[in-house]
Amino acid sequence: MSAIAFTVLGYSLSWLELAGVLTGLAAVSLAAMGKVINFYIGLVNNVLYFIIFYQNQLYSMMLLQVVFFSLCCYGVYSWSKPNEQQKKLKISLLKVHWRIVIGIIIIVAGLLWARLVVYFSELFPENIETPACPNIDALLTMASIAGQALLTRKKLESWALWMMIDASSTVFYATLGLYFTAILYSVYFCIGTRAFFRWRKEYLLQTENRQQQIIC
Repeated sequence: MSAIAFTVLGYSLSWLELAGVLTGLAAVSLAAMGKVINFYIGLVNNVLYFIIFYQNQLYSMMLLQVVFFSLCCYGVYSWSKPNEQQKKLKISLLKVHWRIVIGIIIIVAGLLWARLVVYFSELFPENIETPACPNIDALLTMASIAGQALLTRKKLESWALWMMIDASSTVFYATLGLYFTAILYSVYFCIGTRAFFRWRKEYLLQTENRQQQIIC
């Protein structure tokens, strides 16, 4: 698990982290293009980062991979299965009150989860090492769950949320010494920004076509 692939500027990149970076880039890029295969690659990425985060005592992010694994499975179903109204799931927006509710849930759930992680680390010190930055770890975890859940339903807000998560994660992982993962999240930010405007354009086009159909 700790075998080194190569060293750059004094930083030793393991094969594990390299595989995580490559599968992560592939999954996010394909998601931005609206390709359902992103979820299959995401499953592999979840397993890899489960191990990486365990090695770095980021227990919230580690458990997040389990949630992501489940959401990727649901994403395959949601994006692939036609419903009665349309042949495929289309991009849509959340109502304003749901944006507020989700924001509150992220903050409250994040702070509560951080306390729970610290509690268990103190309760079982021989099995669980002291968590690294539990509050930031937990808040990013809850925001990521929300972002991935919104992505499975093709909500435009998912990319706006991912942009905030990726920017914060870039700084967070850099401070922990996970430099390649920090670079990965900076690339995620660029992909997420591009995806947001691409999805927004498609959403506006959908809305325009729908209005024209109503008029006709």
